[in-house]
Amino acid sequence: MASIRDYIDSFEEKSVQSKLITLFVIILLICLIYWYFIWSPRSEELNLARANLQTQEAKLQEYEAVARDLPKFEKEFQRLNKEFEIASLKLPKEKEIPALIDSVYSAVSASGLDPITFVPQGEVKRDIYAEIPIEMKVFGSYFEVANFFDRISVLPRIVNVKNLKLERDQKMSSDGNIVLDAEFTTVTFRVLPIEVKKEISLGKGSK
Repeated sequence: MASIRDYIDSFEEKSVQSKLITLFVIILLICLIYWYFIWSPRSEELNLARANLQTQEAKLQEYEAVARDLPKFEKEFQRLNKEFEIASLKLPKEKEIPALIDSVYSAVSASGLDPITFVPQGEVKRDIYAEIPIEMKVFGSYFEVANFFDRISVLPRIVNVKNLKLERDQKMSSDGNIVLDAEFTTVTFRVLPIEVKKEISLGKGSK
């Protein structure tokens, strides 16, 4: 087995060109080993660190933007909350529903309309409120129908009209006006208690 001294003697006997080539190959091998085992893994770690830093910087900028806008959001929330409180005052409480239904029925007679159908339906619970619909069908002149809508619009509680269908009736009024059959749904609302809101939210979450 050749000793290190033999390799050295053999190397010294080579020409200058051979020595340079050998040195170049040795240096190249050292560089390749350094790149493969040291530089390349560190480079990948550096790239990952840079990508992570950019992500964190983007999140930081987003949080800073939210923090800058937070006073505006709080002010808007307070405004909307105040508007909701004012609007909720126009929604009847549960104990007021029967009186409100009576008021709607009274508006029919006061408008000169003849009731055909007046059927209160069950409550329909939404996120924070419940709808109380009343299926209605009346007949009378155009002005009597318009008068009824005007009367319910000035009630102290909110009453909406939806699914309105108007058809001309074969009858004629005593003063010769055209008689209409009006079919629609009047809907009022009430704010749900906090306990009911939680139950609805939990029910949606479980689904």
